[in-house]
Amino acid sequence: MIRINKGIEINKIVDQNDLKIVKIYNKKWVTNKIKHPRAQKPGLAIAGYLKYLSRGRIQIFGKTEIGYLNQLDPEKKEMQLKKFFSIKLPAIVISEKQPVDELIISIAMKYKTPILISNLNSSLLTSRISSLLYRHFSKKIKINGVLMDILGLGILIKGDSGIGKSETALELVNKGYNLVADDLIEFYLNSNDEPVGMSIEKIKGWIEVRGLGIINVIDIFGAGAVLEEKRLDMVVNLERWSNKKKYDRLGEGDLYFQVFGKDIPMFDIPVAPGRDLSTLIEVAVKYFISRKNGNKSFIEHIYGKEEK
Repeated sequence: MIRINKGIEINKIVDQNDLKIVKIYNKKWVTNKIKHPRAQKPGLAIAGYLKYLSRGRIQIFGKTEIGYLNQLDPEKKEMQLKKFFSIKLPAIVISEKQPVDELIISIAMKYKTPILISNLNSSLLTSRISSLLYRHFSKKIKINGVLMDILGLGILIKGDSGIGKSETALELVNKGYNLVADDLIEFYLNSNDEPVGMSIEKIKGWIEVRGLGIINVIDIFGAGAVLEEKRLDMVVNLERWSNKKKYDRLGEGDLYFQVFGKDIPMFDIPVAPGRDLSTLIEVAVKYFISRKNGNKSFIEHIYGKEEK
């Protein structure tokens, strides 16, 4: 679900500390826009085979690309670089702080291409840039609730306003789990087509608790209590207890919540006086992990698993 838009400026990704950009040449052109959600390693393109080189993609030069250019004689090197940069690419990122000679810089300048130098190796650099770009280009949806990391899984806690989502999340943070977003979560699809949630920037790290107000989780619990984003693995739906509804008592239920048309496993947990919601959610996550690991449910234990 990649949406077509006007792209993202190079300077927006330069601001990301994860990319470890240490130097920029031809800085005048960092307003160039990337118009594709994946970074590209040019490979044979720097040898003149330009058929699959995409002008909207940011290019990554690793040791192979720099090594190839360095072994060319100056005349051939200049010819190859002019062909390559004539495509008018948004930017080049060079991995592992590899030195860049004046010829590359000057030809890139002629074609209005900035050159960014990163500390990271090629594979990590490619992965991080692609993740950042997918976050920008992917179709996004907003869902009310609280997103947390519990036992390494991304858990969305949802339910009616005032039911106790934020208070329960605070208890879970106090137990050592991580908050991703409170109140409103923005989801996008990553490069593996999985829904990933993150906080709206203005309310990142804040949580509203009735009676206490809006508190800064980082100030109280430390920076480690808040995560930037998390893939969604499971949903917990808190709902007010109703005597008219039959609740799952044997672990037979297969409930799902759809995000981007994908079925995410869901548990309905009724809220009533005396129920410790943070513990119930914690146990629900452990139960979910247990089932994923192949352990039997109570019904399977008593009657055996049905043949399919």
